[in-house]
Parts: sequence; structure tokens; C-alpha cells
Amino acid sequence: MNKPVFAALLAIILVSSVAAHESFAENSKCDGDCEAPTFGSLDDGRKIVEKGLVINGQSFDISGFSQTIPTQMLVVGQPVTVKMTVYENNGASGLRYASFAIADYKGERDQTQKARIAFMQNFDGTQKLDVLDFDKLLSNVKYTATQIDSFTTVIEFTFEFAQPVQKSSIILETWDDSRSSRKNVLMDAIQVDEKSMEKTKEQKTTEKKVEKKAPAKVEKSEEKKEEKKEEKSKKKPQVAKGKKKTQLKQQYQ
Repeated sequence: MNKPVFAALLAIILVSSVAAHESFAENSKCDGDCEAPTFGSLDDGRKIVEKGLVINGQSFDISGFSQTIPTQMLVVGQPVTVKMTVYENNGASGLRYASFAIADYKGERDQTQKARIAFMQNFDGTQKLDVLDFDKLLSNVKYTATQIDSFTTVIEFTFEFAQPVQKSSIILETWDDSRSSRKNVLMDAIQVDEKSMEKTKEQKTTEKKVEKKAPAKVEKSEEKKEEKKEEKSKKKPQVAKGKKKTQLKQQYQ
């Protein structure tokens, strides 16, 4: 085999290995069912779920290992609703785990999870909520899980943010009873501020108005003082009225 052909084959092998990693290589050694639960597409690219993720009414299609969506701007103390639609090819009862996490993500070897909410389901159908939140970012976390057909489950998380969060990624993870797992990373998908942008703008506008009005009051008061001074200067000086002096006659001796 000549060198150019060998180099071309080697390049194809490398590209294939990278693609396999991003196509959930964690399932490559599984026996039997290797299709993990999905929020969107199957491993062969077929789209099975429409709008697999919804955040406060904003819906998104989930596809591939990594993708970008518009950053969702949220506010501390306001209710947040996250709805995930999960398809499991062995049936809804085979779904074991589905999670929504907020993380600093720069790569598989460089990521820090800030908070995670997970739906868990045992073999006997018992369900529970699992929350990992060391920094107490979340509060009032609740969940519901509804099976809408033989293969699909809609999981809804409701919660509030107790603290601001800088722009972060969202990580979705699932696995089934065959231990086939899937991971989706939504880059820079969420940010939580202390106040909404609209309130901040209103506050700044109000502060500007106050700043503009304040000098005007000072100018008016100074004008009034000047007017009073002019009025005083125009008035005729008053001569003090006193008793008439009487001159005594000189007496001669």
C-alpha cells in the first residue's frame, strides 16, 4: 500500500472515531439494546421528538452532542418551568434517568457542574426527584412525570433561582435499563440576573430624570435670591427719624 492511500485511510479512521465519540461512544460496548433515551434524534439521525426541551414556554429541538441556543435570561426569585420530552425505544418503563444541569462547560475534561435536577425511575416503576445543589442556587424544586404514549415521557421541573448565575451551559443526560446513556450540551444557554433587564432600564431612566431635575431647582432658588437682592437695592434708603435738636441761647454775663 502506498503512502498517500495509507494516509487517506488513517484520516478516515480518525474522523470516524471522533464522530463515534460525539455520537455517544459510551454505548459502543453495550450488548443488545444500544439506543439510549433521546430528547430529539436517534443515533442514526432520525428525528423522533419535536421540541424536546421547553424553558418558560420557549421550545427547542435537541440534536447532536453539542449545540447552541439563544441564552435564556432569567431572574432571581421568579418561577422557572423546564419541560423535557424523552423517548425510550424499549418503552417508557425502561427510562431510568433524565436530568437537567447547569454547568461551566468547556469540554468533557473541563466542566464544573453548578446544579442538577434529575428524574429517577426504578425497575418497579417507583419515581423520585434527585437534586444536587451544593451552592444553594435553586429553591422550591418540584417535578411531575407524565407518560403520553408507550415510549414517551414528559418530565416537568419547576423551581426558582435563589442567586444570580453567570452565563452557563445546560447539560441534558439520560439513561435506560440497559445502561445506554446519552448527553446533550447546550452552550451558553442560560443566565440568571438579580433584576430583569427591563427593570434595570427603568431604574436608570428614573435616576437620569432625577439628576436632570435637581440642578433646575438649584438654579431657580439662586434666581429668586438674585431677584430679592435687586429689589432691596432699588428701594430708597430710609432716613431715621429722630427728635429735633434745640439750640440753647447763649447767655452773657
